[in-house]
Amino acid sequence: MRTRIKIHADALAANLGMFHRITGRPVAFVVKANAYGHGIETSVAIARQLDSVAYYAVDAPAEAFRVLKVDDRRPVLVMGWATDGEIDAMIRAGVEMVVPSLEYLARVRSAARRVNINARCHLKVETGTRRLGMAPEEVIHLLKGKPDRRLTFRGIYSHFANIEDTTRHDFARAQLDVFRRLLGELPAGHGLCRHMACSAAALLFPETHFDMVRVGISAYGYWPSHETLISWKEKNGNQVELKPALSWETHVAQVKSVSRGESVGYGLTYRAFSDSRIAVIPVGYYDGYDRRLSNTGVVMVNGIQAPIRGRICMNMMMADVTHIPEVRSGDPVTLLGKGREGTISAADLAEKTGTIHYEILSRIGAHLPRVVDSLPA
Repeated sequence: MRTRIKIHADALAANLGMFHRITGRPVAFVVKANAYGHGIETSVAIARQLDSVAYYAVDAPAEAFRVLKVDDRRPVLVMGWATDGEIDAMIRAGVEMVVPSLEYLARVRSAARRVNINARCHLKVETGTRRLGMAPEEVIHLLKGKPDRRLTFRGIYSHFANIEDTTRHDFARAQLDVFRRLLGELPAGHGLCRHMACSAAALLFPETHFDMVRVGISAYGYWPSHETLISWKEKNGNQVELKPALSWETHVAQVKSVSRGESVGYGLTYRAFSDSRIAVIPVGYYDGYDRRLSNTGVVMVNGIQAPIRGRICMNMMMADVTHIPEVRSGDPVTLLGKGREGTISAADLAEKTGTIHYEILSRIGAHLPRVVDSLPA
């Protein structure tokens, strides 16, 4: 295959195992957004062999059904909004769903009665993120009211708004206080799975671990942010090793000679300063390689860094390989991953494009094949 996304099973297993070990809690493995670009099916095929993973978490019902095709032994939680038809399908499939409002709960209740099956729900509490979620007093009123035999409440949770972007966590602690006060008012013996920790919270604040931790970006080998890394080092004095689980590989399609002064690519945005050799690479912005890396990005050809020249096209890009001897059609190209001259990470590309590594990874084209390079030991 000319282009592939290689998933390193040992790295993914090590990252998930580390979170299970340092928190002492079951891990909800977040596989939304095509498993942050790693491929839902591929990532779940690895995770289903791991004792550290107790749940899967996704955004949309369609993602949940993809998970179940690979692993139907663990519960799947849909954290996003769904249509009435999707709610029906989730209830029939035994998928757990987030209830973020009383209006949504009424829709879930109606669906459960319609299909004559209990709906499994997690109550989403608004503590300050101002996205999906119901007010704490609504949650208390609901749980202290008369039970509905068609509704099974499995969990209660919230989400942090400002825990990754700062080394000052006053707002996060205020959110945690709101959630804790709510938990203190729950009826005795409620039996709900309490969860609030994302990757950053799981790393930085043991008091957020509760009954389960939700791990997304760090399961795939990346710190949530530089600020999270700094906070961890200040608090612990050492660095947790997170291992990137994805490499993006392709091949040289053609090598062209370009004379001094000649242009490369659309818009004539690059002109050679000297006689050069340019490698044409069969990956472009359709594949998820950001167009903002035109004339600024770097790939590795035969393990050696090669700067991108000209605009990134829909299905192709060009790189200068003048300094790399004997490059030929078919030679390996690494867009993300390790080479002889270091590593290209999603964080590197994010810095060059003014975005975050979450976006770099999750926008890698779903049409590109994901290949597992090994199974975890």
